[in-house]
Amino acid sequence: MSDLIPLTPAHAALIAGMHHVCFAEPWTEKAMTELLVLPGVYGWLASTGERPEGFVLARVAADEAEILTILVLPPYRRHGLARRLLEASFDNAKMQGAEKMYLEVASSNENAMQLYTKVGFAQVGCRKRYYADGVDALLLAKNF
Repeated sequence: MSDLIPLTPAHAALIAGMHHVCFAEPWTEKAMTELLVLPGVYGWLASTGERPEGFVLARVAADEAEILTILVLPPYRRHGLARRLLEASFDNAKMQGAEKMYLEVASSNENAMQLYTKVGFAQVGCRKRYYADGVDALLLAKNF
């Protein structure tokens, strides 16, 4: 089973590279570094030994939290890792006083939508043609 390691700015290059593998509009190392030093931002890197498998980046502000990004590299998908990362994020957010978690997902990402529904998220909004390819962004929320 993968270890969940708290993310620090030292992980910025690694997670930016992982983001590049999984997303059409990847975040840069600079963007990851800037996020990781902000108050309320936290996350975990899932890895087995020296082999990174996925990560989640989230933030808490007052009584709300948000998943900023989450991914599992292709060879490690469909084995429960994304759910573990989400649950670790929920636990941390609740410990910091959050009562609700938000996230945004491409309407075309059916696998992610299935997972988010299973863990209690519901759609609360939609940003039409939000992504560069014209796909809508669905806004989801989960109460704790």
